[in-house]
Amino acid sequence: MTQQNTLETNGSLNEYPLGELIVEIIQANLSGSLRLSRDAQKAVIYFKDGRVVYGVSNSKEHRLFSVLISRKKVEKGQISKYPHYANDLELGASLIAEGKLTEKDLEDAVVSQIEAILIEAMSWIEGEWLFSPLARLRSDLVYDVEVHKVLINYARCLPIQTVFERFKSVQETFLRTAADFARLHLLAHEQHVAEQFRDVPLKIADLRNMTTLPEQGLLQALYVLWLGGVLVRQDWNAAFSPLKIAQILTARLSVVKKAASIAGHDAPEPEAESADSKPPEADPEPAQPKAAALDITLDEYLKRAEVSETHYDVLGVSEKAPISEIKLAYFGLAKLFHPDRYHREGEAMLRRIQVAFTKLAHAYETLKTKESRESYDYKIRKEIEAREKRRAEGLTEVPDSTERKSEQGLESFEQGLLMLSEEEYESAATHLARAVHYSPENALYHAYYGKALSAFSSHRHKAEAELQSAVKLDGKNPKIRLMLVEFFIEMNMAKRAEGELKRFLEAVPGNKEAEALLRKLQSTV
Repeated sequence: MTQQNTLETNGSLNEYPLGELIVEIIQANLSGSLRLSRDAQKAVIYFKDGRVVYGVSNSKEHRLFSVLISRKKVEKGQISKYPHYANDLELGASLIAEGKLTEKDLEDAVVSQIEAILIEAMSWIEGEWLFSPLARLRSDLVYDVEVHKVLINYARCLPIQTVFERFKSVQETFLRTAADFARLHLLAHEQHVAEQFRDVPLKIADLRNMTTLPEQGLLQALYVLWLGGVLVRQDWNAAFSPLKIAQILTARLSVVKKAASIAGHDAPEPEAESADSKPPEADPEPAQPKAAALDITLDEYLKRAEVSETHYDVLGVSEKAPISEIKLAYFGLAKLFHPDRYHREGEAMLRRIQVAFTKLAHAYETLKTKESRESYDYKIRKEIEAREKRRAEGLTEVPDSTERKSEQGLESFEQGLLMLSEEEYESAATHLARAVHYSPENALYHAYYGKALSAFSSHRHKAEAELQSAVKLDGKNPKIRLMLVEFFIEMNMAKRAEGELKRFLEAVPGNKEAEALLRKLQSTV
């Protein structure tokens, strides 16, 4: 194997999503090309000193002429007069020479083209990637792409469960970078997590005790901050090992591949850096469902998402729709209304688009499999029955915010109990933390949250704190007091368990279970 080949790194997008690969390459300050392929779809992203500087794709909609037409910089009928319109460099040069475009117009169009390629490729959940530090671009093909803003929008729109699954251990460590995150317009919970970092690395386990955010909210904030360049991630299964990065940065490359001809390409070929300049062939239908052609405006889509009562409403399909129709609806809406396509909108509008897309992604994740859909259908049947009951009692159909929080807390609590019964303690703690968040005055929620946390040695103090909070809220509840006693026994703190039982029996004398447990403890001490 040659030195050049040993410097290359490859893998699957299922294991390492594009957004994560980009951040790794940026934070390692690498230069080179990242080649992506999914069936017949191909793209290449170019890096220079840790910056995304160029991108190409074999998708027709990502060619320069398509971008210029969509931005209304040229008329569709004018394009055919340029014999080499499929060659981005030649087309751009011709339009500038004729005064049809300014240099700034062309630069803006190319940056938009690169961003569109990134957005499209980040949606690929299957496919292959290959990073080569051997490729170099001409200096006149280097563009300033605000990639972190694209990555932040991508991270915010991922379903919470998808983000949750990207973390494998609470021992993963994060460290603040020197980046000025004020320009990134962080959301309140993201800002809160960022402010926990000073000059020392923090583990996820540390952050759990420093913030009141639910577990999944904390992880989503960390993911956004990492992809946004605010944090560096350590102690995890990275695509690029420290050794590989060191080899790339220190190697003297004897062969440097020129990438100048790629700018005049049609479709990047999987085996070479350059491609011919023939017009691109039409893309074959991809393996995943082809996006449906939808007749809906952005305003209509946002209003529908904002007033929808069910996931079916969000997707615009009936409750009897087959899963194939649900997939088509999702891919069609995602293609039209992905937030990254609207990143130049005002902050208020962009926030509406992001919230709507999050609801869309969550709806699809819930309905895309038979099992999760059946569970959801059962849940909404209960909600419909509850609305009808409220109507019959003369109450409003939609509960107020306090009632909604109570319902969300109960739903999270029930999920947490289910996870506890299956000994899925990490997932149980996540759901129960959310229950406590929604209903902080509910003693039972605190007690079971403490019980879930007690399964982790690193959370024993927090587990006791939650159980003690439960006792303060409802000190005469035998179930809660005995849960605290059981915790002390499991922690080999028999004296504290005995003291707790005595205090409980003073408050509630005659409790048979507590008396029996006290006798047992006293006989063994």
